[in-house]
Amino acid sequence: MRLEELIEPNLMGSCEILFKIFEDINIAITVIDENLITRLWNASAEKNYGISREEILNKPILDFFPNALLPKVVKEERTYKNVYNSPRDNCHNFISATPLYSGDKVIGGIGYDRDISDLMNMSELLDKTQLNLSKLELELSKFNNDKSSFKEIIGRNEKFLQIIELAKSVAKSNLSILITGESGTGKEIFTRAIHKESEREGYFVPINCSAIPTELMESELFGYETGSFTGALKDGKIGKFELANGGTLFLDEIGDMPLSMQSKILRVLDDGVVTKIGSETSTQLDVRIIAATNKNIIKMVEEGTFRKDLYYRLNGVLIHIPPLRERKEDIPELVNEFVEKFCIEYSSNIKGVDPDLMIKLKQLDWEGNIRELKSVVKVLVIHAISNNSKNLEARFLPDNIIEKVMETTVIGEMDKDQIYSLDINNIVEKVEKETIIKAMSIAKGSKTEAAKLLNIPRSTLYFKMDKYNI
Repeated sequence: MRLEELIEPNLMGSCEILFKIFEDINIAITVIDENLITRLWNASAEKNYGISREEILNKPILDFFPNALLPKVVKEERTYKNVYNSPRDNCHNFISATPLYSGDKVIGGIGYDRDISDLMNMSELLDKTQLNLSKLELELSKFNNDKSSFKEIIGRNEKFLQIIELAKSVAKSNLSILITGESGTGKEIFTRAIHKESEREGYFVPINCSAIPTELMESELFGYETGSFTGALKDGKIGKFELANGGTLFLDEIGDMPLSMQSKILRVLDDGVVTKIGSETSTQLDVRIIAATNKNIIKMVEEGTFRKDLYYRLNGVLIHIPPLRERKEDIPELVNEFVEKFCIEYSSNIKGVDPDLMIKLKQLDWEGNIRELKSVVKVLVIHAISNNSKNLEARFLPDNIIEKVMETTVIGEMDKDQIYSLDINNIVEKVEKETIIKAMSIAKGSKTEAAKLLNIPRSTLYFKMDKYNI
């Protein structure tokens, strides 16, 4: 199939002009179809990459560029803007790419490459400037044209995919949502995805309840009027509830909210109005509430440290995010995603992850979950760059991670009898049984004498002999 075959006949006249522009423009342009076959390769692409049309057209793009971004664009239906890319050694560019649609169907993708290889060889000062630019590009790339930011949530675990579908299904409702899960599992990422999917026009406003002093929490949430208290801003302050009007308020670490504030939050949820400190008038609001905690909120309700009525008001829908140790099959995809991001941030090109390293990463339980994994991958990337390595290797692991790997390896290689022998209760019982047998032997079968030797009541001796079948 040629590129012309992808174009409707009545548009061919306009497309001939477009093809002429593609040929004359000083930017490398590539078009692939839905099967990742190269359909357009303009003159600038030939010049930049030293590959002629005859060599690459009608052939898979991955045969020439294993790390090409366009296949990912087609697969994910995702737009990238100004992303640093090094499709082969000594080749550096910024690439923008977007899917091509025919109606709702993806029929391919188009990429625009700006060659920056010469810039990469300039002075150290320019290199630093380029690094800062890459950081800026990374931040800007987050604001892409994805139809749903749920695409940013990585995972193939079946249970995890069901959780994503649940979050999607309630996103457009006005129900309050309570998200639970250990620290570092990605609760805020889920919350942002729900907000974006909800299509609410207002802001997404996060507030960490554990990071705000109790005496300041009311003013942060509800705001205050001019001169309400000593130290207040001259013009007053708008509260987080009012700032989130028409949008979503994310109450992170809700389990750390003081009881005194819980009743005030409940009142806002019930009435839908807030009153600033020092004001006599109330403001009607339309705010979607999403709360999150890494604590056992039900236990807190039972202990009286969290209001039961507030719990039920927040728990319109409960979403529990599992820890990373329960979805280890997602680790490789997470690692590759983090490697890609840090390569962009540090203007580097890491080709891959050694299989031995990936095995070790999957062995760990990751108590800090995705946040800890991301931190370790960042260290690995930095070490790989400093050692001029094109791959992440196990030798770059931090010492504390290596110790954990060794611990899991030792236990993993032990058989059941070895693991059983480490149980202190089993050890105590074994010694106790052997000691009783030895005492009975010395006492020549007399339980009275054996009990005296063991310094225990005779009734206790009878019980233990029956227990150990002596």
